Amino acid sequence: MTDKKTYPVLSAVRHNGTLYKPDDPDHNAITLTEKEAKQLLKLKVIGEPADEDDAEDATIDLADAPDQQSDPASADTPDADPLVLDVSGDPDLRRAAIRNAFQHLKSDTDLTKAGEPKVSVIEKLVGFDVSADEVKDIWADVQAQSAALKTDPQGE
Repeated sequence: MTDKKTYPVLSAVRHNGTLYKPDDPDHNAITLTEKEAKQLLKLKVIGEPADEDDAEDATIDLADAPDQQSDPASADTPDADPLVLDVSGDPDLRRAAIRNAFQHLKSDTDLTKAGEPKVSVIEKLVGFDVSADEVKDIWADVQAQSAALKTDPQGE
């Protein structure tokens, strides 16, 4: 059996049919293998793992949850990566994942000549297909928020 660790949830993420959110006291931590957690850690969707004692307790609790056992797709596809960030039904999760990916861009290699994120780089970071229009729209929102903060740093 693969060792699992418990990670605090920093941004909403759906895993095995369960939505984990930082403000949900019942689902504000997620138990994953290191392989499963790698992409989410990179995107800063989850934080560093809790200590080992907490991970064991959470593994038992999550294994007993009905949503974890009622997902027939995960049982029938052993080769499927269980950490696919399921954003299909939630556009807010999709936008959050793309927005989080912007934090990891390198200005010298990951931006176009126009100064926008390269779609291929964003796709590698988030692990799902994105459109150029989608990236451009979210990038424009981030840039507008950043400009607003610079002109009014205290939000007044």
